[in-house]
Amino acid sequence: MQHTEYGYVSPTENHCYRDLERWLADKKKCERRAEKHGAFNLHKGGGDYAKSKTL
Repeated sequence: MQHTEYGYVSPTENHCYRDLERWLADKKKCERRAEKHGAFNLHKGGGDYAKSKTL
């Protein structure tokens, strides 16, 4: 048993928690980067950019 921020857990649980924390941190980092660069902003660049796009 290992003492972690979640209490005493087995090595397998510790590995799972570590992977989950890493995944959450990467997800947050990716969301911040996308927000910063306007990846989800369809009106970026002005004009009728969103309307001129064809599917």
